[in-house]
Amino acid sequence: MIIEEYDAKSLVRTARTSLFSWAEVYLNPYQGCEHDCVYCDGKAESYYMHDDFGQRIRVKKNAPELLELYFKKQGFFPVNREKTSTLIDYFPNLRESADSSKKKKFVLFIGGGVCDVYQPAEKEVKMTRKLLQIAYDYKIPVFFLTKNTLILRDLDLLKKINEESYACASFTITLTDEKKQKIFEPNASTSQERFEAVEKLRDEGIHSGIYFYPTLPFIGDTEENMNSIYKTGKGVGAEFIYCWGLTLKPGRNKNQFMKALQDHFSEYYQKYKELYGNEDKYGNLDSKKFEELGLIWPEIRGYKLGYELKIDYTSKRYVPEGRIETNLIIAEVLHRLAYLKSFFIKSSKYETRQLNLTAKYLNSFSKDISEMSDEVRRKLDIDKVVVPYIEEYLQEKRSKTLKSIEEEAYTSVSRYLKQKELKC
Repeated sequence: MIIEEYDAKSLVRTARTSLFSWAEVYLNPYQGCEHDCVYCDGKAESYYMHDDFGQRIRVKKNAPELLELYFKKQGFFPVNREKTSTLIDYFPNLRESADSSKKKKFVLFIGGGVCDVYQPAEKEVKMTRKLLQIAYDYKIPVFFLTKNTLILRDLDLLKKINEESYACASFTITLTDEKKQKIFEPNASTSQERFEAVEKLRDEGIHSGIYFYPTLPFIGDTEENMNSIYKTGKGVGAEFIYCWGLTLKPGRNKNQFMKALQDHFSEYYQKYKELYGNEDKYGNLDSKKFEELGLIWPEIRGYKLGYELKIDYTSKRYVPEGRIETNLIIAEVLHRLAYLKSFFIKSSKYETRQLNLTAKYLNSFSKDISEMSDEVRRKLDIDKVVVPYIEEYLQEKRSKTLKSIEEEAYTSVSRYLKQKELKC
């Protein structure tokens, strides 16, 4: 294993919120990942990663300085830092007035991208811990997604952040059979260790959930594996399980996966060639072939399991300091409706698109929509198909429609799965 340090030109990127994550700012101090997961699309040429992705880890040694610079540009101040090299060190009463809580905060995804920030190299480098300390200093809520229980090393900082705002540490878990898991995730913590870490975090009051992603056709989407992940997740107190399928981008990503498949699961090799033979640049499978092969979309079975076990299908949104709560919660409702309607209810593409566009609009809207008159709200750039959902929330302070659609989605997927059983 080779670990190299270099000075990066940039560290932080912004992104739209979605059911995948409510974070709006992402960073990753690493290039390359020692976990070397076979299915990882970080190996795809489109990410401009080096060829020896799993054997050469590049560390952005100036990441702490870049993160501090970004926070300062946002007008934030390290109010939790004992020594700040400013007048506050000499006039402690100024600390309260310097508190940046009125600034527009955001959830910071540390590790957002294609490299795990708690990969084995982190044990030596400790770069992620340095960045987490800076997030605490500036009172920034954080979100993590990892396959390594090394994150428990930083439980002290996670607890401090969670006490002041929000910390969520989640785990990717794709297979409960450890022999299969080690084929696809050779250097990650075992699935059992990750389940235990979720339980530990929840016991300590930290938010935590599971990303059942990617779900591997014929291997990870079996009824046995899915039942095991959802029921074990429920048992350890996971707040949510986010389920999504596998993408294989043409080039290194797909080639390495197919090689492993040929070596270990040759019985599925030809089926994968058919599923991913469309060479879609984003790695999406051929949906027509998927149906022809008699497969069931993992999101369908996953939604049914989650609904019955009372596990959310995504994390509940946290509203950071300085943000307009009503706007952000309505945006969450609209994103959820768009997901349910597009995947399980089969509503029009136009409606689901408008739901997502309006959610994006409200995320950045500078005025509280609940404080506007009806006349002013009607002039906003919001499509008429979305207006009823917003008005309902403003009147009821909750979305009865969302609850109804969630129930309808459950009925729909249950009926679909029953029909599949009868055909078999």
